[in-house]
Amino acid sequence: MGAGAGAGVVGAEVVLEALLKGLDVDARVLAMVMRPVMESREAVDFELLTMSGDGSAAGAAWGAASQAVAGPGLGITVEVLVEGRWPRLGEVTAPEQRERWLALHLAAFTAGQVVRREETSVDARGQQRVLEVTWIRVQELLVVVWADVTDSRAVEEVRVISEQRFRALVEHSSDITVVVNRERMITYASPSTQRYTPDGNTLTGTPYGFPLHPEDEHLAQDLLDRAYEAAPEEVVHERARVITGEGETRWIEAQATNHLHTPGVVGVVINCRDVTEEQHARERLAREAMRDPLTGLPNRRYFAEALRHALARSARSGLPVALLLLDVDHFKDVNDAHGHPAGDQLLTSLAQRLQVALRPGDTVCRLGGDEFVVLAEELRHLEEALLVGERVEAAVAGTYALAAVEVQVGVSIGVSTMIGPGDPDALLSTADHALYEAKRRGRGRVEVFQPHLREHLLHPLSLQRDLRYATSREELELYWQPIVRTSDGAVTGAEALLRWHHPQLGLLAPEAFIPAAEDAGLMPGICEWVLHHATAQSARWAQELADAPQVFINVDRHQMHNAGLLREVTAIATTHHVEIDHLTLEVSERILTEDLPRIRPQLQRLRESGLRLALDDFGAGNTALTWLQQMPMDVLKLDRVFTATLGDPASDAIVEAVLHLAPKLGIATLAEGVETAQQLNTLIDLGCDYTQGFHHARPQPAQQLTTALLVT
Repeated sequence: MGAGAGAGVVGAEVVLEALLKGLDVDARVLAMVMRPVMESREAVDFELLTMSGDGSAAGAAWGAASQAVAGPGLGITVEVLVEGRWPRLGEVTAPEQRERWLALHLAAFTAGQVVRREETSVDARGQQRVLEVTWIRVQELLVVVWADVTDSRAVEEVRVISEQRFRALVEHSSDITVVVNRERMITYASPSTQRYTPDGNTLTGTPYGFPLHPEDEHLAQDLLDRAYEAAPEEVVHERARVITGEGETRWIEAQATNHLHTPGVVGVVINCRDVTEEQHARERLAREAMRDPLTGLPNRRYFAEALRHALARSARSGLPVALLLLDVDHFKDVNDAHGHPAGDQLLTSLAQRLQVALRPGDTVCRLGGDEFVVLAEELRHLEEALLVGERVEAAVAGTYALAAVEVQVGVSIGVSTMIGPGDPDALLSTADHALYEAKRRGRGRVEVFQPHLREHLLHPLSLQRDLRYATSREELELYWQPIVRTSDGAVTGAEALLRWHHPQLGLLAPEAFIPAAEDAGLMPGICEWVLHHATAQSARWAQELADAPQVFINVDRHQMHNAGLLREVTAIATTHHVEIDHLTLEVSERILTEDLPRIRPQLQRLRESGLRLALDDFGAGNTALTWLQQMPMDVLKLDRVFTATLGDPASDAIVEAVLHLAPKLGIATLAEGVETAQQLNTLIDLGCDYTQGFHHARPQPAQQLTTALLVT
């Protein structure tokens, strides 16, 4: 080797040594500088000149680094200098590894370019490591860098697997996934978007937008705007109609997640799911929800809408509307004597006769159990309502052939009339009073609510005047309807139901006078009266009964907005020496849907005090099942409309879903409006915890219920 070449090597060696000394000591990286050992002008080995770390402790450094990075698995095991000099590769390599490592070094040196390969080794702790070995020829020297890449390779492997899983899920899914950046450009669109583009291409690289139905076009931009404004990783939802490339209208449910601050995403991720079949099922369910599954007649929900529209038409025409409330006399005896299938057959046959007896344009509905209602419009005079009632009574009363037996059936009918506009609940209430009068007078007859009583009842000023003296005259009374545990049939609770013994109108249900009380501002006083008397009854039952029933008390809208409600209830309970956890406050779903954010803190305070809470009329409003997670409730009371439609597969599916979810949230379930043994058995099979309704008992005075509980 000439002098110039030797000077070049020495210069390179000095430079490399300076660079290596500048490296931080890192147990994951080992760098060495070697030069070939020449014999007969051929490289037969490589001599170590220097290495990263402290060169003064050469042997110790080599040994420690080689063990930490390369490890014994590679055969590099020397821990001391060889005869006071740096060792050669052949001297520090195990015999079985020597030939391979020498060949790798020679090949890299001969190649004259950077060479990399990965090796696996076992470190001093017995763990397998992945090493990246890099050879770099610098003039007549060979730099070898050992880097432990085990952790980075593991991270990369996880990333690759995650990406592969993501692509497998997204790119082969029928669901749509798109990513939209801050500039409203789609940076990623799954292949499934091809279905919704006319040319069959995905939406990647195009301005954000979906081929929505014209009436829903604004929803796409609204969804993205809400996602931009949402907190990081917050999800917003929307449901809309989309037009496919073939022109078909489909329903999609979209959820947009704010990932604008997520590295690697930097956008809003929108996932869309085709919910067409689900939407159609909802619409079908909505239609079926208006139909009685047993008789095929419209049900109570349909009737409420029909009556409201009928009164509106009456207001325009000036013609009366008549309501005929019909009850089958001694229907329970038919069920008890011949079984529920016979009772169902009777109701079905009676419904058919009703439809035949009506005039064109009249509507008949089944309210539940053996109770039907006829809505007759465009009467020429009020007396015509009685004629309609008598015609209906004559048509449906008589002999019915049921399976292997014939039964004689009579019906009682209560008739009430009104010229709109008017209160639908008040009209139904007056018809109910007429029905009870028909039964009181011997059944099998038609009774018309007297016009002068109707006028008095519907006149708010008269009601308000009389209500102001109702408490002082002791005209108010609490009736009680028992709540039955399905597991053993025990009465475990009773709901307090307000009644008014009006001097002229008789016993009135709340729907007949509560609206007038609300208008007159009398509700605070009435609600306080109810709280006092219901709590007092709880105290009496605690003294008289071994197992006193839980007392359920309905609370009004104004009470839920009253910050002093808890203080008031606690004071009343203390006055009557009642443990507060013996009381359950019922809150109607309709009240919660009006202003849940403001009412939720009130609910939390009440429940934390020990009071039990029940969500009343669940299903009558628009409450979503997800709301149950937000409301601190102990009992979920299913609205009677669900009980009335039991037997219909769709209704059963909804009830079963609710009854399955509630226990998981720690909420007991109670079904209202149970009027038949068949309904009770179905609810038991579906897992309902408690039931309440006419099948068990009608609302009754406290003493009557106390007597019944003492007997049992």
